[in-house]
Amino acid sequence: MPYASEPEMYRPVCEWLSVFLKGRHRLADVNVFDASRSSLAKLIKQNGLDQNLPAEWPSWDIHVDVVGFVITKTQTRLAFVECKNVPIRLAHVSQILIYSKVAKPEYSFVVSPQGASDSLLALLVTFGRIDVLEYYQESGTLPRSVVVARWDEFARSIDYGAMITADANRLGKL
Repeated sequence: MPYASEPEMYRPVCEWLSVFLKGRHRLADVNVFDASRSSLAKLIKQNGLDQNLPAEWPSWDIHVDVVGFVITKTQTRLAFVECKNVPIRLAHVSQILIYSKVAKPEYSFVVSPQGASDSLLALLVTFGRIDVLEYYQESGTLPRSVVVARWDEFARSIDYGAMITADANRLGKL
């Protein structure tokens, strides 16, 4: 049965993100939150998750639907998921893209049970403009990019065969 609203997606997406992050960071502590009703800065402060974050974290007045924290003794990494209950449009990508430019998460997803809209697919695939998904690049590394994915509500996971990202090499790593 299709989701009647975006908030219905948050719990299964939180569960998926937790498994996803724990599978990739086995020695880290992983915390995942439905952050849709709070700014990221407020969530960090309320949960004491500020260790090893950049000094500007209190300025992160952004509202990401689902946020994951991967915490080790020396590093805190972030993962963002923006949920949509309609086909993903360029405006949705723009939303998660700006959030990702601000906080530079390790992973950034926008997901929808309908996947990408026809116009977004045309831009990204037909016209090859996957560069618009890039949000951060460290020297000597491939750029981080937003992953556009169809959410499979029955599998309670993203559809790994229907992902679009600027970093084709990263697809095998996800």
